[in-house]
Amino acid sequence: MNAKITGFDHYWKLVLRRMPQLLMLSFAVALVVFIFVRQVGPTHQVHFSYLISLSERDEVEEYRFDGFYALQATDLFAATLAKWMQTPEVVVAAYEEAGLELESRDPRQLTKQVQAIKTAPQLIEVTVRNESQDVAERLTAGLMIVMERNVDDYHDQGIPVVVFRVVATEPWSGVTELSAPVIVIATFIFVFLLALNGVLLIESIKRM
Repeated sequence: MNAKITGFDHYWKLVLRRMPQLLMLSFAVALVVFIFVRQVGPTHQVHFSYLISLSERDEVEEYRFDGFYALQATDLFAATLAKWMQTPEVVVAAYEEAGLELESRDPRQLTKQVQAIKTAPQLIEVTVRNESQDVAERLTAGLMIVMERNVDDYHDQGIPVVVFRVVATEPWSGVTELSAPVIVIATFIFVFLLALNGVLLIESIKRM
């Protein structure tokens, strides 16, 4: 029992001795994170959706394209359209259509600006992000024109069994900002606990 108390007392005194250094380290890292967050600035987002429906379907005597398969075909086309919008060549074409200069030639950086998620069998939610509101809105307009043209080409050049109707909703612009106080406080606590555990771990290894 006395050994346990002595061991606890030893570690407690160690923590008290190292407390100024732990606090200074945590404060310094939190300060760096604060400066970084303040420099990042807000991110502008433009949101719109695509509603997809079946426009035409081939009728043949041997087979009747019923409602179940029509919905399944629409679901698959929506998934294809969502992935299609996030390909580098489509994003580049949207930049060109909007009269914007490419901000990067890195495919990952380009495609990161466009997020398209199929949230329902006939619904795709699209988000276009950029640090500039003007660029985000112009890129969105260019993307909508490019995708309308691509869908038309898909129907014109192929021989699809079904023809889809793709309707875009009115875009809405928003802005998101990083919460500096929350991030700084979380960073301070994380670094402090990590450093504290590091000190105790190193001391435990020494005593062993």
